[in-house]
Amino acid sequence: MSVQDPLIEIFIFETQQLLETLEDILLEGEKQHRLTDEQVNEIFRIMHTIKGSSAMMSYDSLAKIAHAVEDMFSNIRDKKARSGDWDNIFDIVLSAADLIKADIALIQKGQLPVGESSDIVERIHVYLGLISKRVEKPKEDDNGGAGNGVFDPDAPYYKLRIAFEPDCQMESMRAFGAVNALAGRYLRIAHIPDDLMAEGASAEIVANGFTAYLQSNENPDDIKGIVGGIMFLDAFSLINIASDNEEIPEKIRLRKPEDEVQEAAAAAVPAAELTAKQNFISVNVNKLDKLLDLVGEIVTTESMVTKNPEVAQLKLEGFERAGQQMRKLINELQDVVMSIRMLPVSTTFHKMQRIVRDMSKKVDKQVELVIIGEETEVDKNVIDTLSDPLMHLIRNAIDHGLEPTEDREALGKPAAGKVTLEAHNSGGDVMVMVRDDGRGLDRSAIIAKAIDKGLTTKLESEISDKEAFSMVFLPGFSTKEAVTEFSGRGVGMDVVKRNIDKVGGTISVESEKNAGTTVQIKIPLTLAIIEGMKLRVGKLLFVVPMLSIQESFKPNIQDAFLDPDGKELIMIRGACYPIFRLHDIFGIEPEYRGLEDGILIMIRTETEAFCLFVDELIGEQQAVVKPLPRYIQKHNVGLRGIGGCAILGDGSISLIIDINNLLL
Repeated sequence: MSVQDPLIEIFIFETQQLLETLEDILLEGEKQHRLTDEQVNEIFRIMHTIKGSSAMMSYDSLAKIAHAVEDMFSNIRDKKARSGDWDNIFDIVLSAADLIKADIALIQKGQLPVGESSDIVERIHVYLGLISKRVEKPKEDDNGGAGNGVFDPDAPYYKLRIAFEPDCQMESMRAFGAVNALAGRYLRIAHIPDDLMAEGASAEIVANGFTAYLQSNENPDDIKGIVGGIMFLDAFSLINIASDNEEIPEKIRLRKPEDEVQEAAAAAVPAAELTAKQNFISVNVNKLDKLLDLVGEIVTTESMVTKNPEVAQLKLEGFERAGQQMRKLINELQDVVMSIRMLPVSTTFHKMQRIVRDMSKKVDKQVELVIIGEETEVDKNVIDTLSDPLMHLIRNAIDHGLEPTEDREALGKPAAGKVTLEAHNSGGDVMVMVRDDGRGLDRSAIIAKAIDKGLTTKLESEISDKEAFSMVFLPGFSTKEAVTEFSGRGVGMDVVKRNIDKVGGTISVESEKNAGTTVQIKIPLTLAIIEGMKLRVGKLLFVVPMLSIQESFKPNIQDAFLDPDGKELIMIRGACYPIFRLHDIFGIEPEYRGLEDGILIMIRTETEAFCLFVDELIGEQQAVVKPLPRYIQKHNVGLRGIGGCAILGDGSISLIIDINNLLL
């Protein structure tokens, strides 16, 4: 089977989801220095599911690890862990999760998992050996049994009906997973179809659903909770049935011979059927990418039709009304497609908890991670790009930004350092901040290092704080010496900046000595479709994102002047702004050279404001962003500040200006 095999894709997806849940539970438990009974049971179910699905896929190394952890939590559940056990338990299970992740990564590459599980399995066995020596013999219950898990003829019966989502595929495997999820929670079970691996089992489940009969002393709500967490579940019902119900399969039905125990009446559980439905489905992200591409093509085609010069000359009112209605529907379609691709940053943010946990142990520092605005939504592709930069920034903050405990206490700070991860929307962008309350950046040392490495020729007095702190993003700035001299800032920060630049974002730094450092990332909500302003310089058309434009105007030549260095400036409402001519930046022949003949567009970014001089402002344009052809990207001669291209309504090509890199 190749990595494209649907069975493997589903296995990878479901296992990754389970591992994320597992890690969240463990990290939350580590904060409380223990796991609750509910968390222990949830981890047991997770590992049981991973074990079963891995065994089905013949991934023995995965199944072996999961089986060992499952045994461990079965013992913890039955015999309880002592307060001194939990640190060891958390370390063991997180290490096991890392091994499983590594194997999953190999499977994604089309390779077989080869994770070495012997060490982790041995650690688990050592722990189980310790707790087995100190546990007393379980007391018998009132019915003479040995407690949970021993057959009880008085236990009530339940009928479970499950319907999986339409077209979810491999229904028999899903039913098998449901049975595995319930393992250990019932006394006896039978199901229809009886052989879930038989040919035609999936077709039977599609036609008739999946039915299971349970005899269990478990609380019905607990059973419903387990079933409700099954992947690709459409609906289910659980009802209590009488022990003499003829529906109960022969193999779990109780007999009533005179020499056997009389059957007890079923427990008094409401017989009303409870139905639960899931309102979410999982969709391959490649399909969403294709859908977004199609919407982009529709946007372009609609513009080509409604703005066709031949049609425009006819002055057709009915056509214009129909065009407006089509535009409205396309906008709604676009909004729906974009909303489907939007994901909360919570998943990425919560992954950072593991980074904080591991890093704080490594450098022996107490660190608290504070997450703000995790519900903020961003395009799926943006989230994928954001993960690595955040990981690097947080590691940097912990390793080099936060002081050692004794230094913090000497400064009157709390012993535990604080790293804050925050996100919020700002117009069409998302702002993400990584903030620490550590030692801050040493401005003078950064400038001295930049001068020493030839990265700037300015004097320290000529450099603002913002400009000084931004030097840590310059390629070649970082050295091993910089780690000790400047709190480690700059180690790989140029890579962080490049990753943010790829998605049209910006990154900046603010810092105060002994108060901490804040790294702010500004990224677009989506990379696909932008609202822009179409303009012309010479014979070339450009699109500037609307969010960057503050205003446009015909300049008054009397307000313009040259500074001592010969740079053009203009006075607007008492403030001076530099003027940059777009034709000079790109080396093209303009139609106008006199300021009074063209148009000035005021651009405002996070760090500066300036005016662009162009020949003509054409109007607003919704642009579907297309990457530049590879052969152009490869040579990239004179194209600094170009973020892509767009096909306009008349079929012509427009270049999209990347404001953040235009003046570098």
